[in-house]
Amino acid sequence: MRGSTMPDIGVRNEMVVLQAIRRTPAGISQTEIVRRSGLSRQAVSQITRRLIERGLVGTHGTRVSGRGKPSTILRIAPHAQLTVGVHLDPAHITVVIVDVLAQVVAKRSLGAPTELPQQDIAAIAEALTQMMDELRGQGWTAADGGDVVGALSGIGIAAPGGMDAAAGILLEPPWLPGWRHVALVEHLVEATGLPAVLDKDTNAALTAEVWAGAFPADETILYIYVGAGVGSAVAGGGVVHRGSTTQAGEIGHLPTGLDGPECQCGRRACLGLYTDASAILRSAQEQGLIPGDPTARVADALAEVVARGQAGQEQARELIARHGRALGEALRTLIGVHDPHRIIIGGPYWGLLENLALPELSERALRAGGGDHGVRITSSTLGDDVGAIGAASLFLERTLSPAGR
Repeated sequence: MRGSTMPDIGVRNEMVVLQAIRRTPAGISQTEIVRRSGLSRQAVSQITRRLIERGLVGTHGTRVSGRGKPSTILRIAPHAQLTVGVHLDPAHITVVIVDVLAQVVAKRSLGAPTELPQQDIAAIAEALTQMMDELRGQGWTAADGGDVVGALSGIGIAAPGGMDAAAGILLEPPWLPGWRHVALVEHLVEATGLPAVLDKDTNAALTAEVWAGAFPADETILYIYVGAGVGSAVAGGGVVHRGSTTQAGEIGHLPTGLDGPECQCGRRACLGLYTDASAILRSAQEQGLIPGDPTARVADALAEVVARGQAGQEQARELIARHGRALGEALRTLIGVHDPHRIIIGGPYWGLLENLALPELSERALRAGGGDHGVRITSSTLGDDVGAIGAASLFLERTLSPAGR
């Protein structure tokens, strides 16, 4: 068992108090924090005083509850700290700046990653400079009134696996041939002067959902990420389970049980054969639904297939429905494995596919015998930028949440 020093315990207790305040947007009293955290009234009083001095927490009037004097209400000061999120997606690079509540305050969308990582990293650093100038022009400052750059805490980076997240190195990320064995964290720290952390995009997306706190913290959440490929992540008790090498949730070769072709891995009907964006577009091109344009953006080509399906083109509808059936069969297995309270589906392409894919997905996933214990299937409310928001949430979790300790 790893020992804890008194400073470690003090920092963790501070994070526990900060989390209690952050998860109560309407405001919370010190008495309620004591009840939720299990800390002493004296400890909570000292911690809240420090958080107020640092500008992370502010007072917002009083509230009368029963007898006795009114209680001072505490709320997060969301703009006290800013964090950068970088999502390295095969289709594009997204850079965001978020506040303490992971609300986006600035954003840049760059082109697809090239085979020249240093060039792309320089573009990310330049985008960050431009966004800071933009915030400066809008009157943003640091909590102490100084230049807004003083509010920047660090950078979270989300990318496809595989990677050595602890070392900050991309190893063999799929669909990014130029980014193999790239020390991404080291290079981005050099380019920006900010500390940085790295994780898989699926883990980052689920971290964003957990940080948003839109569901009870003790729920088990299964997140399905629909992008160039499909991946998954699981959280329990507010903690994302990453596995021994951060590779948990790789489900592209999960057998679906459908009557399908043989995969290059040697099995038949693997999930990725139906759900990878490239597989959908390849089938669409073979059926003459879209032209075989190698310069077309994946999102644009996928949107064209979806539009044809929504217009009643049966072949196009079937391609997207097949995506839903395959993912539903995979979920049927994953529900039995993880027994989640809730399944959240998101990612950059899910918004396009949802209307045509979700009915088949839900029907297959919740079939009798599939482990259905009242599990709820919902779509993410964080939109197409969930990867970048999740990347920033990785750093927020590391620095402001007890889950990061």
